[in-house]
Amino acid sequence: MSSSIEFTALPTTDPLDIDLEQGPILPTTSSSSSSPPRPKKKPTLSARIDQLTDKAIDGLGPVLLCLAFLLLSICIFAYFTVVFPFHHPWKEGEGVFGNLGYIANMVWSCYLVWGIVANYYYAVRTPPGGVLDGIERTTDDGTYQNVLLEMETYTEITPTCKRCLLPKPERTHHCSVCKKCVLKYDHHCPWIHNCVGHYNHRYFVMFLTYLSTACFYYVFMGIGPFMLAAAVDNGETWPYWLDRSIVAFAEVLAVAIGVAVGGMGAWHWYLTLTAQTTLEQYNNNYIKKMCKKRGEKFTNMYHFGVWGNLLDFFNIGPRGHYPWYTALLPLRIPPIGNGKRFEKSGRGFVLDFGDDDEDMV
Repeated sequence: MSSSIEFTALPTTDPLDIDLEQGPILPTTSSSSSSPPRPKKKPTLSARIDQLTDKAIDGLGPVLLCLAFLLLSICIFAYFTVVFPFHHPWKEGEGVFGNLGYIANMVWSCYLVWGIVANYYYAVRTPPGGVLDGIERTTDDGTYQNVLLEMETYTEITPTCKRCLLPKPERTHHCSVCKKCVLKYDHHCPWIHNCVGHYNHRYFVMFLTYLSTACFYYVFMGIGPFMLAAAVDNGETWPYWLDRSIVAFAEVLAVAIGVAVGGMGAWHWYLTLTAQTTLEQYNNNYIKKMCKKRGEKFTNMYHFGVWGNLLDFFNIGPRGHYPWYTALLPLRIPPIGNGKRFEKSGRGFVLDFGDDDEDMV
């Protein structure tokens, strides 16, 4: 974020400090007679490049979806046809008790595959959440008022998206790829052809978790089959019908995916346990520096401690609505709240960039 932008830290208010009978405060707009309309800015070269990049990301989405499905299918197929039988062959004549190791590892393997496929499907198919979700559309003024009522905003000036021309609830940001505001926006992920937001954030993080765990497990279990597949010159026979080159490729692919996805998963778990999104983390670092210069202490008003944040993430615990064991199952479970107003642990700061704000945060 550029340091040349003028920064104003606006302290958030508490609901008890507001006269609730007045209702939410509508943004004030000046009449056209008092101030002439601002001329439309001519797009700069960087803006045009950003537009082309957004179009490319949107267009590549379906391609990356198919590629992800293909790569995952290769690894899963190679695992169950070669890697798993290599370590856990079924022992004929020993019955169930003689094959407990086989059964236990098969259950564990199927659990990982279930977690990967289910969470990936949920992350792709679940809308991240929009400003008008659950709002009955009437007139423009009526729709605006309904959004404000759901936001229950107590800031002096209601933030408004200058592209959607709608109120922006807290933690909401405009996605330049999807061309709309997304609740609790984290980022746009081309690999799921979707934004990561309030309603699919859990599925995205859990997909990274299951996938990275499965990749590391595959790499460990696949060392033996990989060495056997690579021993072409030693005259070793290949006892499996699947070509050895595919098995070797799947092992290398599991290493690459495990490192990349594992690093991303660790980053997103850090953000989850500190109650931040990717955008908020950058903004919070910026606010910390500015508050430090002014002798003020920055606090993240959405932070309830590591344990409290974890419980909220899984929608369990005192503020949750589901039993604890649902955190261990890849089920379709909605998050806490509607994504337009969040419970706060205290007072904090929001960013205000003045009249030049173009949804930069």
